[in-house]
Amino acid sequence: MPIQKLHPGLRPGKQLVLADSGNPLFSRQGHWDSGSALHCVAMAFALLGKLTDPVTLSRSDSGPEAVFWDRTWPYYLHGLTRSELESFVLELNLGVRPVALSGGRGSILNFCERELQQGNPVIVGWRRHGVRDAHAALVVGIEGRQHRRTFEPDALLLLDPAAAEPGLAACNARLLFGQKRPTYVTETEAYPITLNTAVSIRPIARPPPAVISSGCA
Repeated sequence: MPIQKLHPGLRPGKQLVLADSGNPLFSRQGHWDSGSALHCVAMAFALLGKLTDPVTLSRSDSGPEAVFWDRTWPYYLHGLTRSELESFVLELNLGVRPVALSGGRGSILNFCERELQQGNPVIVGWRRHGVRDAHAALVVGIEGRQHRRTFEPDALLLLDPAAAEPGLAACNARLLFGQKRPTYVTETEAYPITLNTAVSIRPIARPPPAVISSGCA
């Protein structure tokens, strides 16, 4: 039987929400925009506690949500390249950093597993044959099988901003491995894709406070 390992910041139910606050997590991409990576960044930041409400960013006039919303406009219609995504995350200055990996499907699967074990959400990017634009989704879990003490992953669990909102579930799409090419799967469609990259969003570790010693005169 497949085993799913989910990001601890999730709380599935009738609506997918953040475990700590109960605020909705899923940020939906529109039909005209190319902002899938932006939606993924917002959800990743929310899972890490850097944004309170990733769904209603446009209504905020102060705080991290307002900063995030203001910085999306240059990219909203044409999307983000990987280097632009990394710069976008860093320039928000919200205590996280991007860590990117490019490579074949096996390395991306293993990279995502390692990052999720540390509580770091991962944004994956891919292209579909015959479609002009690249697309991105947020990895929020991993699926595989347990063989004694060894867990063998074979699928990534995704929140895809362009897919239907998940109900009673933690994801709305999967990337299945094991075939010649990874396969993107939802409730209504399945097709092979070419993975381009994976970018983990990691909190920046703060140095421990300096120890102040006092001597006796």
